[in-house]
Amino acid sequence: MSASFIPLFSVLIIVILNIMQIKNHPNRVLRSICLILFIFTGFRYVALIVFRLNLDMNFLKFFSYFYYASSIGITIPTIFALWYIIPAFRERIKEWTVLTLSAPFSFFYLYLIYLQPVQIIKHDGFGYRLQLLAPWNRWLSIVQGIVTLIVFGMCFYGFRRYKYKFPRSQYLLFILGYVLTTIDGLCMLFNSVYPIEPFIFSEAFILIAILYAFATKPIKEKYSH
Repeated sequence: MSASFIPLFSVLIIVILNIMQIKNHPNRVLRSICLILFIFTGFRYVALIVFRLNLDMNFLKFFSYFYYASSIGITIPTIFALWYIIPAFRERIKEWTVLTLSAPFSFFYLYLIYLQPVQIIKHDGFGYRLQLLAPWNRWLSIVQGIVTLIVFGMCFYGFRRYKYKFPRSQYLLFILGYVLTTIDGLCMLFNSVYPIEPFIFSEAFILIAILYAFATKPIKEKYSH
């Protein structure tokens, strides 16, 4: 097996760990939504593996529907994870409200995945890649930028309100994950050369942050100081 497959299988394992963990979460709404999205995200990494194998073009076109699965499959669980580990949000805002507020992002990602404004390009030494066409590449960057600002805002709010190291470490992981995502996005903007598929490591970092968020019992609002 080529060394280029190792990061893909590694992130796929992290996705599977998230699936196994969320299946036992007590919140039924959160559990159902995140379980579906984690499974969808898992197919992204299967698709990335398939694209490395130089298979028939029709086969690649089928798996191209999963290529951008992490756009919704990581973003929405991130918002739910931060809602869950920030007591002021969890105790005052219902999960259905969070779902409603995140719906515009979900609709955009799903429409992007359905519409498939992409082209399959040959990448020397790495099989094929999927390239997002204009203006969708710019629109996706704008939406992801908005999501990043929301994540930073939620995390900084948590940092300011809660003094315990335990929740702060959770917020810090999300901040670092989205900083890495921003760096990936800037590298793509300036056409930097990637040895592997862009966003692999930043997505892995965010998936670990989500795993950590749902693995622990969150503090209550009364312990905010």
